[in-house]
Amino acid sequence: MFKKLLVAVVIFLQIQISFAQLNMSLLGQYDYPGSRGDVSDIWGYVDEFGNEYAIVGNETGVSIVDVTNPSSLVEVFYTPGANTIWRDMKTWNDKAYITNEGGNGLMIIDLAPLPGSTALTVTNYTGSTYPFTTAHNLYIDENGYCYIFGADNGVGGAIILNLNLATTHPNFEAGRYNQYYLHDGVVRGDTLWGSAINDGFLVVVNVANKSVPVSMATKNTPSNFTHNAWFSDDNQRIYTTDEKSNAFLGAYDISDINNITELGRIQSSPGMNVIPHNVHYYNDYIITSYYRDGVTVHDVCDPTNMVLVGHYDTSPAFSGDGFNGCWGVYPWLPSGNIIASDIENGLFVLDIDYIRAQKIEGTVTDTITSNPINGVQVNIVSTSATANTNVIGGYKIGIAATGTYDITFSKAGYETKTITGITLNSITCDPTILNVELMPLVPFTFVVNVINANTLAPVPNAQVRVQNAGYNNAVTTNASGTFTFNSFTEAVYTITAGKWGFVTNCDENVTVNGANANYTIAITPGYYDDFSFNFNWAVTGTASAGIWERGEPVGTILGSDESNPNLDVATDCNDLAFVTGNGGGNVGDDDVDGGETILTSPVFDLTSLANPYVNYYRWFVNGGGSGSPNDQLVVKLNNGTTTATIETVTAATAGSSSWIGKSIRVADFITPTNNMRLSVTVNDTPLGHISEGGFDKFEITDGLVSVNELNEINSVNIFPNPFNEVIYIQLSQHINANAIQIQIVDIAGRLVDKFNFNNETTIQLTNNYNKGIYFVNIYDNGLLIESQKIVKY
Repeated sequence: MFKKLLVAVVIFLQIQISFAQLNMSLLGQYDYPGSRGDVSDIWGYVDEFGNEYAIVGNETGVSIVDVTNPSSLVEVFYTPGANTIWRDMKTWNDKAYITNEGGNGLMIIDLAPLPGSTALTVTNYTGSTYPFTTAHNLYIDENGYCYIFGADNGVGGAIILNLNLATTHPNFEAGRYNQYYLHDGVVRGDTLWGSAINDGFLVVVNVANKSVPVSMATKNTPSNFTHNAWFSDDNQRIYTTDEKSNAFLGAYDISDINNITELGRIQSSPGMNVIPHNVHYYNDYIITSYYRDGVTVHDVCDPTNMVLVGHYDTSPAFSGDGFNGCWGVYPWLPSGNIIASDIENGLFVLDIDYIRAQKIEGTVTDTITSNPINGVQVNIVSTSATANTNVIGGYKIGIAATGTYDITFSKAGYETKTITGITLNSITCDPTILNVELMPLVPFTFVVNVINANTLAPVPNAQVRVQNAGYNNAVTTNASGTFTFNSFTEAVYTITAGKWGFVTNCDENVTVNGANANYTIAITPGYYDDFSFNFNWAVTGTASAGIWERGEPVGTILGSDESNPNLDVATDCNDLAFVTGNGGGNVGDDDVDGGETILTSPVFDLTSLANPYVNYYRWFVNGGGSGSPNDQLVVKLNNGTTTATIETVTAATAGSSSWIGKSIRVADFITPTNNMRLSVTVNDTPLGHISEGGFDKFEITDGLVSVNELNEINSVNIFPNPFNEVIYIQLSQHINANAIQIQIVDIAGRLVDKFNFNNETTIQLTNNYNKGIYFVNIYDNGLLIESQKIVKY
């Protein structure tokens, strides 16, 4: 039943190992004093003597740091400004131009005195025909036209300034684009590529006539929340970000603006809900500030097969969803160094080894028919690199490191094939061609029987799911408790069976073949629901959004904590739970709004139990907004005539942003009958706070379920984390210490330390680990049962 533990550990380790400090290293860091607040965007500048500078937005002003010698960073200038977390800057003709969302218009810093003098002149410009005090961003093209995006003028499109006239004319406005709000944009020649974030698309604008810009085309980006874009040097491609959880970097062919075509997309840490921020282009690479993942570098010489070749995590204490970490990056300094800004950790100067990715592509066909095969999974063994063939059987895959690899091709209905000893050692964009044929498996008839574990009688109308990575089929047994699958193929499957009035059972790693084509799975009578199946819980209420829904949870972040959960309870079958809205995205997009949403169980009979307890896991988060949070999650029991509240959860209740297991004696609240129902209500009362609930692993037992049983998946408690000198690893009380071995591995998967507990329950680690990310792997009699990330700072 606990298949998710090992699967999650393996996936988590693969993702984290792949996101080591890859082909990048730290040259220098400048951490601002706390009084400066958060850090925002960054830009570079080079003076006439070749000295390099970083222009960095602080919450309280603008900082200029000499980064010529990365090991000795010096702030040469700071000027206060409006207090805001949003600043953006560009340079032109020895001046820095800075927008902000706090006030005072466009800040202009004269950089010409550098390096001889640091007494730099600061002025502010607030417009004339198109006055503004705040703006989100700006871009300056090769002709000296400055485009002010997201200003508090009109719809917030683009105010166009002619900087060539800035020193001689008090009004140097050239025009305004006022059709869409633009969050950001880039311009080359007569074409503006605007990020219309609220409309979800990239808009192409003809700005040949600055006084009358004209929209020519739009193109939606993968998550319909276009944050920024950057074009290739040859103007044939453009790359985009969407500022959404789990969003993609997108690549587009823009050679014909009337037919903009997506070429490819790629994510950082797939499935971890990381948010991309700003992408930039340099020499067939895209360099991206990726919030909690830091700086990523992708080889895009073939934009249909983008491959990660560089990474540096500026904020290892953060991971997943949330607006912490790397805000901006600048990759164009003459030295080749990359400078990056981190919201919490300041300025970074990074070294980068720009390597070309090792790429493989080809076609997969059927050995018998020679037809292309769609949906074949291609994996570079011992790496996280995977791809799937398209409708014409084609695939493309890549990896950063040279070496000799084995490549596996698999699909349900075909024999898995592994091609061994493929040497990858390219320094160009040319791929290795690898065409493969797969042999189809001989189909057979497969029968599943569901029986009562107590009586061995068949269970009619039981729900059954048979699944693996390439196959997923849910069916219902007939009156004889069986279901027959025709044209079934050999593979390893998970088989799950359940019915209301029985405890769901999931058997994993079941090998099904022609010699083992009849399988019996037993389910025990009882009331249990982990929502692997739809047992017809009712959803009612008045809420306009955030309605209860059954699904695999999609996480959201409130501050630095989870709001909607990202996973269900780990100790049940499959990955499903009930949550209040599951749309993902921003925290307020699909939480409970405008009333209450009520989840009600089917009827259950408690009269045969001597001492019935209701057990469940619930999730509740209530925060944000103004004033004190005032929403609730309320659990009730009804026995057909009476309703009793058995738990009320508020913002003050311990365990926010966690699955909390409860075991409650029914008779303490209500008389057990044969007509029982349980309901879970999450409400949203006025004042507009975030209100999110979850419900999972409902079960009726005859007697109390212990806390250890409820939380058996938590093997260790590790604290403090992150740590500096000492960290403690404490075993849970239900774990047999004599059977446990701990292994510490670094982010590259190398063993750093290992030890046994030997009757101890707590171990203190004082080993002189280097700064970085490590994983504590817990083995029970040689089986990996849990893995936790730790950070040494």
